[in-house]
Amino acid sequence: MDLNGKRILIVKLRYIGDTLSIVPVVENLKRIASESRVDVLVNRGTEPVVIHHPSIERTWVYDYDLSKRSSWRSMRYQAGLVRRLRGARYDVVIDFTHGDRAALICRLTGAPVRVTHSHAGTLSRWLMNRFAESDPASNHIVHHQLASLEVLGLDGFEPTLSLHVPHSVQRAVDRRVARAGLPGGRPWAAVHPGSRGELRRWRSGRFAELIERLRAAGPVAILLLGGPGEEAVLEAVQSRMERPAELCSCDLSLLELGELLRRCALFVGNDSAPGHLAAAVGCPTVSLFGPTFPHMWRPLAPKGEVLFKDPPCCGCRQEACIRPEAWCMDLIGVEEVWEAVQRVLEPEPASAGRAEAK
Repeated sequence: MDLNGKRILIVKLRYIGDTLSIVPVVENLKRIASESRVDVLVNRGTEPVVIHHPSIERTWVYDYDLSKRSSWRSMRYQAGLVRRLRGARYDVVIDFTHGDRAALICRLTGAPVRVTHSHAGTLSRWLMNRFAESDPASNHIVHHQLASLEVLGLDGFEPTLSLHVPHSVQRAVDRRVARAGLPGGRPWAAVHPGSRGELRRWRSGRFAELIERLRAAGPVAILLLGGPGEEAVLEAVQSRMERPAELCSCDLSLLELGELLRRCALFVGNDSAPGHLAAAVGCPTVSLFGPTFPHMWRPLAPKGEVLFKDPPCCGCRQEACIRPEAWCMDLIGVEEVWEAVQRVLEPEPASAGRAEAK
């Protein structure tokens, strides 16, 4: 299928890291079919990680909260969205959400070619008409999504990943760095002890011990970072440190966080969105995995390490630990994380370069 001149919509109504994972699909589409137009439909709150990408013509934002309000308001909102999507006259829609709501939206766009994976739900099997054969349990999410392009006759994919930060955000981060007095003569290490669920979190005392090892090894500025509502998580770490972090913040925007991570020599954190942001800007990562599989979700950093103990209950619902005596995150020791940090901090060959903000 010649996609040049075609209008393509990619749908991913999930979380921040999931939204960032569609960037390689966009970049490969534009590399192979440079004359195609690629738009995306993503959940509100995740759009900053894609909205400035030069290969994305338009970012549609789906307001999940509004869609769940009273029946009348929800119907009016969704009818208006579908009307506008139909007006865009898409030739191809690709759904990576794999849910009934997204499948219905895809069908209602009126696009003649509607792509999803063969493992999608029953409604998707009725509403979509092209199905990619790729096992989500055996592939990284990026490779899994790139496989969907094979049903359009494309191949030769490259798992590229980037985050585009506008100059206005870069300048805002410059001001934030100046106010915090972050030193320019020593490396910065970003530590993110939070995550979307408690069962994904390494213990705060272990993060604090790792930070002290970093400080003992040489001059370093510690950036203790979190998202909205993670103030207590950061305080639990900082209260166990010998002195406060050079920067401790839970109020950075997604793009500010990404720009700050671009300037760091190291990121250490649990399985969470900041790890994927760090990977997208070329920051070396050390990621701690417990109840989720890293071969599916690890950050695709140019240089990265993963700590994972492969517990028999991996893939659990993450509501309550069924093996509290052998909690998966507790199986990860400080010493092995420290060894992983040392590996990613080893100097790279002189020819290796760092990613730059666009």
